[in-house]
Amino acid sequence: MRLALIHNPRSRRNRRDGKAFVRQASAWLGDGFLQPQSHEEMEAMIRRLAARKTPLIAINGGDGTVSDVLTRICHAYPADALPRIAIFPSGNTNLIAKDVGFQRRGLPALKQLMEETERLGFIIRAPLQVSWPDESQPSRLGMFHGSTGYARAIAIAHSPHVLRYAPHDLAVGVTLLATFGSLARRRQRETWLNGDPARLETAEGVIADGRSFLFIATALHHLNRGIWPFWRKQSDPQDGLHFLNVKDHPTHLVRATWSLLRGRAENWLRQSPDYASGCVQDMWLHSPSDFVLDGEVLSPGEGGVIKLSRGPRFTFLHD
Repeated sequence: MRLALIHNPRSRRNRRDGKAFVRQASAWLGDGFLQPQSHEEMEAMIRRLAARKTPLIAINGGDGTVSDVLTRICHAYPADALPRIAIFPSGNTNLIAKDVGFQRRGLPALKQLMEETERLGFIIRAPLQVSWPDESQPSRLGMFHGSTGYARAIAIAHSPHVLRYAPHDLAVGVTLLATFGSLARRRQRETWLNGDPARLETAEGVIADGRSFLFIATALHHLNRGIWPFWRKQSDPQDGLHFLNVKDHPTHLVRATWSLLRGRAENWLRQSPDYASGCVQDMWLHSPSDFVLDGEVLSPGEGGVIKLSRGPRFTFLHD
């Protein structure tokens, strides 16, 4: 088997396709067409692919599906023999596909992948890896992490009355706006501004220690619509995890929001002690708050500590 496709029928765009895609993809791929109904079934399927040394896996789903598949590939395949990955943008949010995946989807994307594999472009990228130092949970791979205020805002940004009017590919921007927009509600303002306890450390030292209004980190190199709320210092590595931490009760928040949503970190923002950003190889986040990895809410566990680092390097094919 040279190609396997993992299809999530519950992804938003896949639901629109009905059974037409499933019938044709099954005819083309045979037992290479996989439609797991649970996390456990997906894990078993990927272990079988690893045993067969399947060299190319396509993922037909959104960010959450991609995160799940990459995680299970990492645990099943040898680190020096990872398969190439092709991502079709078929979910509620498709930040990952916008950066390292296909622009087209459905049968046209699958046909192109089958017929033009060696002529496709590729990007080599190391996903973000979340691990628990107390080993209470197995490590997870993903591309976009958010905690403190970001995790709280996910519930707002993903509510039906917001998504009904907001384009799904603006997921990060919508979530940031939900975070900052919550301050307009007098009853919630102080709760949000107080933030959550958070301590950020790297091998070089402590980045922040106190309370965090918002923390996000990503292994992606691009977000949608020019949104890029990060900046680097000259001493930072060229490739790594980009992060942004906003302290509790930050000054000039409206002005900062406008700059960050346009991908423009002005000098005053870079120099403000309330906003910290950079690019690192790994970092430790100490916080009791839940966090979000590619749309899925996770717990830091009783220890309240997670490590964010670069995972194994994957080759992503794109059209």
